[in-house]
Amino acid sequence: MANSRDFDTRYELREFPFANGADGEPTPESLAALDAIGFGFHESTPKPEARKRKVNELIADEAVLLGAYVRKPQPGSVDETWPAGTFSWFPKALSWGDGTTINTQAISDVTVRPTERRRGILRRMMTQALERGVADGYAIAALTASEGTIYRRFGFGSAIRERNVVVKRAKALPFLAPTSGIVSVVTPEYLVDGVARQVFDRFDERSIGSMVRNTGSWPLVLGTLGRDGEPAKDTRAAVHRPADGEEVDGYVTWRMVEQSGGQTGIEIIDLVYATDAAYLSLWEFLLSIDLNDVVKYNRARLDDPIVSALGDNRAYDIEHEEDHVWLRVLDLPAVLASRPFAVDGSLTIAVTDALGYAAGTFRLEVTGGRGTATKLSDETDAAGADLALDVADLGSLLLGAVSPVSLAAAGVLQAADPAAPLLLRSMLQTPRAPHGITFF
Repeated sequence: MANSRDFDTRYELREFPFANGADGEPTPESLAALDAIGFGFHESTPKPEARKRKVNELIADEAVLLGAYVRKPQPGSVDETWPAGTFSWFPKALSWGDGTTINTQAISDVTVRPTERRRGILRRMMTQALERGVADGYAIAALTASEGTIYRRFGFGSAIRERNVVVKRAKALPFLAPTSGIVSVVTPEYLVDGVARQVFDRFDERSIGSMVRNTGSWPLVLGTLGRDGEPAKDTRAAVHRPADGEEVDGYVTWRMVEQSGGQTGIEIIDLVYATDAAYLSLWEFLLSIDLNDVVKYNRARLDDPIVSALGDNRAYDIEHEEDHVWLRVLDLPAVLASRPFAVDGSLTIAVTDALGYAAGTFRLEVTGGRGTATKLSDETDAAGADLALDVADLGSLLLGAVSPVSLAAAGVLQAADPAAPLLLRSMLQTPRAPHGITFF
């Protein structure tokens, strides 16, 4: 690992918002950063109009780019214009599931060129970004990770897990209880003019852990554009309405794909619902479509009610489960004050934080479902606290998806009294499992 002096000798950090120039075209540095990000994620080179659209989407998201640039690039190398490391962030509201939110510093586009690995680029970019986040008033940072071992060292904890599931059509129906409402097939274009976003807003409001979507994700999930930037040709859509009204309260987009073993299946692209009735009815509709063997969904929540609705619950297979949203506490009192709690109580919590932002000993008091965290000391007094843990594990606990009792059993949360993790688990309990269908 290069030391600070070596880093500053080799690299220059530049921070700037994605932007267009006076001529209305993306600035050269914005396009170069976009190309570097695409290289890092093995994406094909988009056409000029797609690159311009992407920059405009990032402008709409208020994205800031932090790049590490080689001071003395080799002749002819991309380092003459591209950053060797990329890192972006933008504001993104995270839902507490009760109609309230907290603004997060949403981190994205983290890449380091293979030729520049192990030179301290990621650490310097992360350190500068979090410092800027604190200065800008963010109480919490968030990210979704392409790898699961990178971000704990920076204080991030996995707060939501999601599942890839497959439901076998032959065993699924009929459901054990009747569904309600009306499902109608629509064109993807029908969803574009406000319908999909209105449903998502209602889903987001009731779903703890949900986050607002990036501007650029909407054409992809609604099927108006494919990942190549060209119009998608294989997307289908349907909506659900309650029987006593015309307002759409759920929608799904899907495509037909070949599954392993020669099976034909439906792959759900986007499934958004404001009510449980809409969710069940849209699943029943998908499982009723002829000429398909299975329905595959890659964003299922851990407490999926479909398991209990199926006529044969062995029709439901979990193919894969992994981390989704990671959270990093920057201002512990502000985060806990914004969150609703299920049970009143009080606990003293000692937090270690290698970067210092959330380190200390705090007293959490919850009354009437709202919490106040008071800092008792800048020191981490594990011996005098009810609970002691690292800031990364605090991030994992925040949404209620991870149990303090489980962390105590794993040895990463210390409690002198076994009743303390039980109390915290009750305090953090949520009506539904934390769930997010937003990637960034």
